[in-house]
Amino acid sequence: MRHGNAWHALMRRPWRFLFSRWPWLAFVYLLASAAIGVVLLPAMIATFLLLPLWGIAIGALERRRTRLLGFPRQTSGHVPLTREQRHIWLAVRVNEGATWRESAGLVIDLVLGWVALAVLFVQGVCLVVFVFVGLSGARGPNRITLFADVRIVVGPDNWWLVVPIALFALFVFAYLNAVLAAAQATLLRMLCGPRHRELARNVERLVQSRSTLVAAFEAERRRIERDLHDGVQQELVTLAARLGMVSLELDDLAARGTATGSARDALDAAQGQAERAMATLRNTVRGIHPAILTDHGLRPALAELADRTPVPLSLDVADFGRLPSSVETAAYYLVTEAISNAAKHTDATRLIVHARVEEETLTVTVTDDGQGGADEQAGTGLRGLRERADTLGGQFTIVSPQGGPTTLNARLPVLTESGEQRASSAR
Repeated sequence: MRHGNAWHALMRRPWRFLFSRWPWLAFVYLLASAAIGVVLLPAMIATFLLLPLWGIAIGALERRRTRLLGFPRQTSGHVPLTREQRHIWLAVRVNEGATWRESAGLVIDLVLGWVALAVLFVQGVCLVVFVFVGLSGARGPNRITLFADVRIVVGPDNWWLVVPIALFALFVFAYLNAVLAAAQATLLRMLCGPRHRELARNVERLVQSRSTLVAAFEAERRRIERDLHDGVQQELVTLAARLGMVSLELDDLAARGTATGSARDALDAAQGQAERAMATLRNTVRGIHPAILTDHGLRPALAELADRTPVPLSLDVADFGRLPSSVETAAYYLVTEAISNAAKHTDATRLIVHARVEEETLTVTVTDDGQGGADEQAGTGLRGLRERADTLGGQFTIVSPQGGPTTLNARLPVLTESGEQRASSAR
């Protein structure tokens, strides 16, 4: 199990650091840096115009590679894009500050990669020299030229001095590698990681997009309601009127003795079917979005709902005035879903609805006296309520133990004008 990162490991006692995994992890990290530097340099020369794309790729790599040294997982500073926005991916990325920071990280990665290559090369040469000097001295007296005019004489009586010198060199190399690796990882994390300002902007963008989706959903629902009301319903009304005119003509024909009973029966059946279709359509339009909810708000809509619900409904709704339409719709359908579940799946004889607005949050609680056991995973209705609450940035909970009662609770944020001004000032 890992504890801390490379910087924490360097602060331990020397023997604990030297006999731990950290020197080896630092060596592997520098070896990977050297490989990246060797591979990227010719690629960068050949494709210099693709520097931002190389930067994005290296940024993604470094956010994962630094975890080798014990650093926590790091998120991206780029704005998330949906599948519908993929065609503008390059334009968005080129205009982001995170892309150009990652491009700077790419240049630093190249430089430090070659530095790591040089350091590891010198360390490898030193170890080869130590081994060569030790073996030469063990075989007999030898005069060895190290570099320039520096020469040493080793023999059977002094070759063992190479061993403590080599151990001290390994001690120095271990600390040097760990410092270089930790410093490179820290610098690249600063460049390739997100800024608090970018995180705040991404959150704000997400909130705005969710609000836009809610508004678009409500607008589309009202358009469907309007099309059904003004289109199909009017055609059915016209059809019923024409059938009525045909009925009058049949009455005239019957008075003259030329009408048949079968024609009258077929006409009555068609007229009854048209009336049933209009009734069904009216109920469908009312279920899509009640007109009273749009015109008068949540409290009158719930009062009207209580008059026609199959399960007696008791209301305890505060007079909080009008709320945003998306919030009123979510609260209304929470109550209708609770009524539908109580009527279909339980033996509840009463439902109680509480609704309050406190601290810019609408809290709606619906409780029935049924046998309980409601499962959110068993149907789409309760899952839809949770998704609707999540979309509005609220919370939805359900408590339904076996034996009852079942309680549905939704907390939906309601930003008044002062709340919006405070949120804007905070941003």
